[in-house]
Amino acid sequence: MNGDPARGREVFVSRDAGHCVICHAAAGITPAGNVGPPLDGIGARLTAAELRERVADITRVKPDATMPAFHRTEGLHGVASAYQGKPVLSEQQLDDVAAWLSTLR
Repeated sequence: MNGDPARGREVFVSRDAGHCVICHAAAGITPAGNVGPPLDGIGARLTAAELRERVADITRVKPDATMPAFHRTEGLHGVASAYQGKPVLSEQQLDDVAAWLSTLR
């Protein structure tokens, strides 16, 4: 995994990418959501690989999660036809977000 934390931060806040900030709070990021758990300290609790797995498809570790699967394309419901079969985030973006989340200690 070779992610760039600066690009990962951009994915986290970007409306056209992850837009994670709509649900999650993280130090230094405003505005911040309060639907998902705050992410401060997440990099001290989980490895980059564990973070990447959760962003790619949270249901692998928490089947009842409301967070979207950002890289899974199978078994989804209610996906607009223009987005069917396409992941929200690329492999590189997953690496980048995991690298940035790893810095949150």
